[in-house]
Amino acid sequence: MPEEKSQNQLEQEKELRRRLKILQEKFEKGQIRFREGLAVKESLMAVKTGPDGEIDLGTVDGLVRALASTAAILHDREELKKIASLDEIQSAYFELVEPYFGPFYDHMAKKGLSPHDAGMTLKQNPQFVKGAIRDLDQVRLAIDEFWEKMGEIAHAHVEDMHGNIKGVFGGDLFPAPDENIVSKCGVYTDTIILPDPFLRSRHVFEHYPEEEHAYYLMKHGLSILQYRQIACADIGTPIVAILPDRTALEKGEREFCTRLGEDDSLIHSEKLFGRKFESAEELSEFAQSLDTVEKAVTEIKDESRVLFDTSWREDISTQLQKALEDPDFNLQGNIKSPGEILTMTPFGRMFVSNELLIKSRRLNGTPIIEAPTSWRYLVWKMEYDALRAERETGAHDLHVVRGLQELAGNEMEWLGNIPIDALIEIRREGAMEEIREILGKGVNDLVNSNPDNFHRSRDRVFDNIHQAFAQHQEEIKNLREKKWKFAGKHIGSFLVKGPLEIAAAATGTPLWGLPTIAAIVADELLDMPKLKDIPQSIRDLAAETDKIHKSPVGMLFSVSKSKRKA
Repeated sequence: MPEEKSQNQLEQEKELRRRLKILQEKFEKGQIRFREGLAVKESLMAVKTGPDGEIDLGTVDGLVRALASTAAILHDREELKKIASLDEIQSAYFELVEPYFGPFYDHMAKKGLSPHDAGMTLKQNPQFVKGAIRDLDQVRLAIDEFWEKMGEIAHAHVEDMHGNIKGVFGGDLFPAPDENIVSKCGVYTDTIILPDPFLRSRHVFEHYPEEEHAYYLMKHGLSILQYRQIACADIGTPIVAILPDRTALEKGEREFCTRLGEDDSLIHSEKLFGRKFESAEELSEFAQSLDTVEKAVTEIKDESRVLFDTSWREDISTQLQKALEDPDFNLQGNIKSPGEILTMTPFGRMFVSNELLIKSRRLNGTPIIEAPTSWRYLVWKMEYDALRAERETGAHDLHVVRGLQELAGNEMEWLGNIPIDALIEIRREGAMEEIREILGKGVNDLVNSNPDNFHRSRDRVFDNIHQAFAQHQEEIKNLREKKWKFAGKHIGSFLVKGPLEIAAAATGTPLWGLPTIAAIVADELLDMPKLKDIPQSIRDLAAETDKIHKSPVGMLFSVSKSKRKA
């Protein structure tokens, strides 16, 4: 008698038959094409039907099973997206947020306040703080439930938006509340992906005092509503999309980014202290031994790698003491050693950089940062990836291109002060393409860069980028001379001055930003976690990355407040 099949085996066979049916339907509709050289015809011809009319699964080889699996993934993805459009998801999100923060937003607008101002004012009111904390759990629960249902669908829609330039915001909980990031870079990108700040702020709600809970809750709510008009504008390709971070929803992804952050912080500490550390444990022991500011300063070999905040100008000793007393760097005061604050700060920053690069790769977008400190760490992160690639490949021509401000010799001038209604009008009138054509393709060429296209000469890479931005500056002059008006304002009034930088890791090899991830497919790196311990979503991303060979690029947009155009 044939051995009785388990329930698990029966379920697997049922799923395989479903996939084979989808493959057949897509094949008949001409929706599936096969790459030349694959013995597809022979494999398909070998598939037989049993006496019961069902496919004899014993005649289905690995190639057909793989094809059926791919067809089912594509089918299921399209079915998933049919549940709700991206427009519907965005509108529903704002309808969820509006009842909590709408009245405060109207009051803020009437008083001419920023979300930061409003949050600071309200956190001084004990009655408000008490009410905010009471409402906090309701807000968080509602948002968690919303993204649990809609997060994957929203990601699928954005991932499948091909052919447009996507900027993925990172480096902070949310864009600065006193400026609209879309006004800064809405001409240089088609769609800007913003994170849900409530999900990102869980650590704040867990560790900060109640008045800070209230402040962040209000600031985030009001900041989000600043983007409602442009996120919900009916103009085809969205200018803004709010998405949840996978690390906030999936424990496995957060743990993986933590591991990558630890690896990067080890390299950073090696450069900082001028000595090698074999493990995070060894680094931790060393950091704890630096229990006075004097000991810590004595061990520092490269002061340029000490960075708490780019606005801090004090000597290293003063900065160390300041960081130890600052709750933004020392949550709950748990860090007692100056050595620990020196090593824990880069770890947190590197976690954020890895998360941003992974998210950007998944969405086929470019990291966009407006916080100079986060920018410096992102550039360092890509530098460390290049070092890893050198160690693995033996190559010596790997490098990170950065510091366009140094190349330009002064602050760049760019379109970074575009009113929201003007940007919407630009999109609706179809003027975006003409503006981009005038500005030149420098940004677009870098965003879509391929490591294979970078010249081996470091100087040549710098020359290429410098020429692109020199051309951009020349074309800005031409743009200013045009008589274009949008929403009643001349296009020349949209110009600002400030840092506009790009960092690109030119490896000359198909290693994208995170060599450790690109190598997952081969599972060859010595200190890599076992394949079974890596989230499936990361494995899928690594496989896709290995095919695309895209070079990592980051962009910094920062307006100099004192040099704004009128």
